Amino acid sequence: MGDVGEMDIIVFLKKFILYLTILYVLWIPIAGKYFSYSVVAMDLTNFLLFYLPLNMIPFVALVFATPIERSRMIKIIFFGLLLTIILIFSIFRLQMIFLTFQTELFYIYAIGRIAFPFLLWIAFTHKTVFALKDK
Repeated sequence: MGDVGEMDIIVFLKKFILYLTILYVLWIPIAGKYFSYSVVAMDLTNFLLFYLPLNMIPFVALVFATPIERSRMIKIIFFGLLLTIILIFSIFRLQMIFLTFQTELFYIYAIGRIAFPFLLWIAFTHKTVFALKDK
C-alpha cells in the first residue's frame, strides 16, 4: 500500500471484511443481551444496546480499513458515533412530537440506520475514498 490517502480497492475490501468480522465476533457476547431487550420501552440501556451498535460496527470497520492517520481515525469514529446518536435521538423525538407521521419517521430511521454510517464514512473520508486506485 502506498501513502496515507492512497487506497488500493482490493486491499481496502480485504481489510474492511477482516475488521468487520473481528468487530462482529467481539460483539457476540453482547448479542444475547441485545436480542433479549424489548424495543418497545425507550430507555438509555435499550437505546445503547439495541438502536446503536449494529450500524456503528460497519462504520468503524470502514474507518479502520481506510488508510488515514490514527488521530484522524479516532476523531472520525468519535464524531460519527456522536452524529449517529444525535440522528437517532432526533428521529425518536420527532416521532413523539408528530404522532401522525410516526410510520414515515420510522421508515426514515430504518433507511438511515443502513445508509447513515456509509454516508458519514464518505463525508469524513471523501478525499481518500475518491482517490481509489485499482492496481
